[in-house]
Amino acid sequence: MRKLIKGNTYWDEVGEDFELHPVEKDLDTDILIIGAGMSGTLAAHVLSKETSFKIAMVDAMEDVAMGSSRANTGLLQVSSDTMLHEFIETIGEKKGRGFYRMCQEAMEDLISLGKSLPGSTLRSRKSLYCATQEADVEKIKKEYDALTEQGMSVTYLEPEDVLNHYGVRCYGALLILGDADVNPVVFIDQLTKGNLSRGVKIYNKTEMDLDSATKNEIKTKTGHRIIFKHLIFATGYAKKFEEVEDLIQINRTYAFTTKPVKEEPWPEEVMIWETKSPYLYLRTTQDQKIVVGGRDEEVDGLMDEKDHIDKVFEKLKKDVDNLFVNPPKLNIDHRYNALFGTVKDGLPLMGRDPDVPNHYYILGYEGNGTCYSMAGAKIILNLLQEREDPYEEIVRLNRKRL
Repeated sequence: MRKLIKGNTYWDEVGEDFELHPVEKDLDTDILIIGAGMSGTLAAHVLSKETSFKIAMVDAMEDVAMGSSRANTGLLQVSSDTMLHEFIETIGEKKGRGFYRMCQEAMEDLISLGKSLPGSTLRSRKSLYCATQEADVEKIKKEYDALTEQGMSVTYLEPEDVLNHYGVRCYGALLILGDADVNPVVFIDQLTKGNLSRGVKIYNKTEMDLDSATKNEIKTKTGHRIIFKHLIFATGYAKKFEEVEDLIQINRTYAFTTKPVKEEPWPEEVMIWETKSPYLYLRTTQDQKIVVGGRDEEVDGLMDEKDHIDKVFEKLKKDVDNLFVNPPKLNIDHRYNALFGTVKDGLPLMGRDPDVPNHYYILGYEGNGTCYSMAGAKIILNLLQEREDPYEEIVRLNRKRL
């Protein structure tokens, strides 16, 4: 089982312990979901609410939300790491706008879902998308036009406006409404309670032999058979599937959470991110901590060397200091590096296996995984109910390679 995180995350302190058990005998179910992180949990939520299928989930870890979901920094945004106007240039107007429309609908679904949960940690938020390189000013102006035409609530801010209102140094920015932030582990735990109450069976400490999968059967690493009508792979970054291996790159990222700050660290506590790559991003939490991430490295492996890790986090703190006129005080409480996946064309990989029609994938690669996971759950719901889905063609596994 591949390790995805090195260090300790803030979310490690807030998760619940569910009384789960491993698969200890052969099983028979309608839908088997492999993975009990954000993707698998949202799929179980949507399918258990909208269908009468018997659903089982399995995960190799001790509890839900123990894999790549622990590294999720909880920024939920419609905008992708690839700008809308860039998608329009590479995959065309119809698909580019369709993809962003998919994300808009997924964000609306997530915000609505958050409102339905008692004590929800999901909050509506504004995003400040900053051009911290002068060369990117034209890009965000193009993006402003594209997002405005898309129907999104967005304002272009001149450098002096950003400086005067937010205390941020940049060459211009987009203020985007309709985004959100969340404590991902608490969110998964809350959804898990609902899933269990609707009869979803969740098994822990059960590693699957993914290579043993046939049309209607798969085996655990301990040899137990699970028979299913439909199989959903929601494995995060733990597995590179042969079907899409040529599209995927696994990289390393860094993030930290501070101790609580006494005052509002910046106006409106907007989520902040940059146009440059790799980009710096910041958000706050409900208990007044600051989450900072960035300094991504194109390396498929975790960093163990303390000296290197120390230097990266010092650079991250300096990045924040350079961004603000009056930077917030950053007393690091938790820090980690983690693996994450990118896709060559900037789109997630979701939907039906082109060779095995009752096998499905929700691989929310790229920097907007929670939003993609919600969209993927809805796509699979439509496919299971034999309804046409408007977005399946855009994110399908066997789409045209760029």
